[in-house]
Amino acid sequence: MPLLMCPNCNEGMQEIRRNEVMIDVCPKCRGVWLDRGEMEKLLNTARQVEAEYERERESWMRQAPSGGYGHHKPRKRKKSFWEEIFD
Repeated sequence: MPLLMCPNCNEGMQEIRRNEVMIDVCPKCRGVWLDRGEMEKLLNTARQVEAEYERERESWMRQAPSGGYGHHKPRKRKKSFWEEIFD
């Protein structure tokens, strides 16, 4: 039996680990509940990922030839931090 029940639909909630944070998720209504401090942990991780992505983008822009983008292969879009958490 699950430890927590969803306050919206009274379904048993599942606990999943994402980026070292335990998140309570309802499998029926897909509601997400966070305990104290978990949102701050997720936001700090998101900021770190965003800063790393920005550094990589700036590095790539410095190395890119000035002749345009026509001869480059398009890069696949990287999932955002939030898309990765709630996939």
